[in-house]
Amino acid sequence: MNTRIKLAIFILPSALSLEMAIALHAATSIDAVNRYAYGANVGWMDLRGDTNNGVIIGPKYCSGYLYSANVGWISLGNGVPTNGVQYQNASANDYGVNVDSFGNLRGYAYGANIGWINFEGNGAPAVNFTSGNLSGYAYGANLGWISLSNSVAFVKTASFTPPNDFCAGAIPLTNGVAYAQNTIAATSTGDPVPSCPYAFGNGVWFTYTPMLNGPVTVSTCASDFDTGMGVYTGTCGAFTEIACNDDYGPSCNSTRASVLFTGTAGVTYYILAGGYGSNTGNLNIVANSPWNDQCSGAVPLTDGVPFTMSTTNATSTGDPAPVCVPSLGNGVWFTYTAPASGNVYISTCGSDFDTAMGVYTGNCGALTQIACDDDYGPSCQGFQASVRLVATAGATYYILAGGYAGKTGNLAIEAYLVPVLNVSQSSSNINITWPGNGTLQSATNLNPVINWTDLTNGGGLWSEPMTNPVKFFRIVK
Repeated sequence: MNTRIKLAIFILPSALSLEMAIALHAATSIDAVNRYAYGANVGWMDLRGDTNNGVIIGPKYCSGYLYSANVGWISLGNGVPTNGVQYQNASANDYGVNVDSFGNLRGYAYGANIGWINFEGNGAPAVNFTSGNLSGYAYGANLGWISLSNSVAFVKTASFTPPNDFCAGAIPLTNGVAYAQNTIAATSTGDPVPSCPYAFGNGVWFTYTPMLNGPVTVSTCASDFDTGMGVYTGTCGAFTEIACNDDYGPSCNSTRASVLFTGTAGVTYYILAGGYGSNTGNLNIVANSPWNDQCSGAVPLTDGVPFTMSTTNATSTGDPAPVCVPSLGNGVWFTYTAPASGNVYISTCGSDFDTAMGVYTGNCGALTQIACDDDYGPSCQGFQASVRLVATAGATYYILAGGYAGKTGNLAIEAYLVPVLNVSQSSSNINITWPGNGTLQSATNLNPVINWTDLTNGGGLWSEPMTNPVKFFRIVK
């Protein structure tokens, strides 16, 4: 028995009522005839003890109860994993039997009268995505081996299709993280036919939402069958195709499909990946786009130009903890290169959540913090972070901006150099130069009512005759 489970034993009522089970679980997925497992020490075990109470073999996890006249009810999980994806089997409130993308059954079942049943051992318990047949063995310390398939009877699901066989069940892809899935049980029901492969079938659905504007690649290069792919905007049932590929796309030099398109930050794209003709197999799909969740993908900020993005999909992986706010989480990275030496302000004042920030010199993996803020910094009078630092011309600074205690939302960040006006004379002209961005303004007096006039935008040079009336100049960011 796995020691992590021993520490958190959950005792089910020995006489679990059918009414309780019906309230917790939907109709069983087990075939009405082929429904029995067998153990030499326990006898027959019915996975369909009641149509509203029996075992459900789901696409990612199992739930429901099997029944044995000799040992009573045994739970395969409550059908509500804590993380919404699969049981973690780390506590009595989150245990059960999971189904991976290749049909392997892993995890633990539990019966009040017999304890834990282990699906983690060498019995290779699995469900066949094509036939629905279960195979292999589970093991209970108090029961011995339990066969899911034998010469007398076997367990079979009434039906089994992957969760993303339909658009409504599309699985979100994480940037740069490959997703593997067997498509042998996929169907073509309700699927559009991508425009480029003239024969396409047995597709499964995914979504991808880029954090930044820019090129997006989606590839199936590591799949073991001839694939095809279509990418769509819109909603299920109302799609517009924007990309399509069958063979030899931008990423795969083979019959595996790949596409390249220009993505818009925050837009969700639907991806249908399937086989050329009726091909099925082990699909491996990955989406990549510009991504500043890691230091290596830091987005350069332009002096004085605000940058906005959603941090909803950001993580804290690999991020340092700023000294002033160790709870900073779900941060994203930027760089700023000072156009001249002087005071630089970096602010997140326009963000719609409680932000935090750290500023660093050095290089990714070898950074030194030089500034930090959580609330009420020099630019923002509230829970949005801002810092001031003395920058050196040409130096690049790394900025980690995230949420206090991991909060996320719409981030607005801006970095700008406080410009210093340099005045010089050439011939009969007065010349004004300044670094960075901003609007140069002039006024002819500094009386209580001052009328400032815009002269130009952006760093550069302003010249006018020295014979002009006396003027006052300023830069407005």
